[in-house]
Amino acid sequence: MCRFQYLYNGEDGYVVRCHYCGNYQLAFASIMLTLTKNEYRSFCDLVEYKCDSAYETAASETSKCVVLPTPAPGTFILLTRDEAARLGTMLEEADNENKALMLMNLFNEPDKS
Repeated sequence: MCRFQYLYNGEDGYVVRCHYCGNYQLAFASIMLTLTKNEYRSFCDLVEYKCDSAYETAASETSKCVVLPTPAPGTFILLTRDEAARLGTMLEEADNENKALMLMNLFNEPDKS
């Protein structure tokens, strides 16, 4: 059974990581994904890349021009530029929290000498 630790929790959604299995759960708008560590890293990189290139491909501000594939075959997430930017910000804040927690854990580990 998973024991989740919040990395981000806000108006748009949340990102949590399981203390035991290391999987991530991401909720944004009406989407919820459970991802392995590698899938989560790849998804974060993809969102960052798509956010950077979304401004070149959007026909209008309301067009769902950002297409994000998921690990599930044939399942994609469609977002507007604004939604993609908000998701990118959410993932960046979760990454910052994750890094801070990892640093704190380095100082909390018992001395093995």
